[in-house]
Amino acid sequence: MISAHNVPRVALGTIRVVNGAAAMVAPKMLMNRLGVDAANNPAAVYGLRMFGIRTVLIGLDLLGADEGVRARAVRMAPLIHGADTASAVVAGVRGDLPRRAALLATAISGANVVLALLAWRAQRAESRWAAPD
Repeated sequence: MISAHNVPRVALGTIRVVNGAAAMVAPKMLMNRLGVDAANNPAAVYGLRMFGIRTVLIGLDLLGADEGVRARAVRMAPLIHGADTASAVVAGVRGDLPRRAALLATAISGANVVLALLAWRAQRAESRWAAPD
């Protein structure tokens, strides 16, 4: 059973593993869901696959047993997801993504920022209350 303070970290890790695996295995499906024509954007297919492995590895770090690796992943998560959110906003403003796709990507990334901040906060609270060695 997952303790309440671990829920945001585990949720974020799970989302990353699932989305990363989908990006590696079925990038065209993800592009179609975002309203992007995969046939006319073969470079985007390549890019999604590259980001897919990064996303899976970060997710596995969040879910892993090594406390040090997990703690670092939690500390880095707000920066990573903040950058993802900013990228989605910029892509929408510039017209690099269709409006609906940009809004969806921004919303998903924004939700990940919230989970990342909750996980970071829980980690800080846990370390404050941990017994000294």
